[in-house]
Amino acid sequence: MEPLLLKAGEVAELLGLGRSKVFAMLAVGELPVIRIGRSVRVPHAALEGWIAEQTQHAGSRSRGAGPLFAEVEDRDGVPDAAPSPLKRGAPREPIVGPRRASRHASSRASS
Repeated sequence: MEPLLLKAGEVAELLGLGRSKVFAMLAVGELPVIRIGRSVRVPHAALEGWIAEQTQHAGSRSRGAGPLFAEVEDRDGVPDAAPSPLKRGAPREPIVGPRRASRHASSRASS
């Protein structure tokens, strides 16, 4: 028999996400949650309902919902376009203070 209430780790495994991501989604109210004292649980049936709500079927997109990636623009090869955020610029110098000699190196030198 399947449990009625799932722990965050179980939800993460079912959704293919990390536990931290699931906890973040629970914290902002993105996933259905039940709190029992300090415990946080997700009802199995509510999770299945949430998945059904979040799923965009091919038919619903064709009725005017628009493309899945409406905010993504192809800027490569377009004149006067801003650089793609996925490309890195020149490497930056690391912000590191002056190197100190290791304690072990100074003790080895005196031995």
